[in-house]
Amino acid sequence: MSTPSIMDPRWRRALTGAEPKVTSLATRLLISRLRDDVRRDPSALNDAVNQLHGFFSANAFAARDLPAL
Repeated sequence: MSTPSIMDPRWRRALTGAEPKVTSLATRLLISRLRDDVRRDPSALNDAVNQLHGFFSANAFAARDLPAL
């Protein structure tokens, strides 16, 4: 599965909506940290989306968590 475009609404939803049920510990930790960052500072959302997208782009194992987003 290829990584969706950074413009895909799933990235923002993963950080602002209901917590996604991902299986990878690394993915879960990153999403939790980014959600906390965005909760503390909503203006950090674009940077958090970039980090999350970059993580999925750089780590093939994370692809199995894409459907959970």
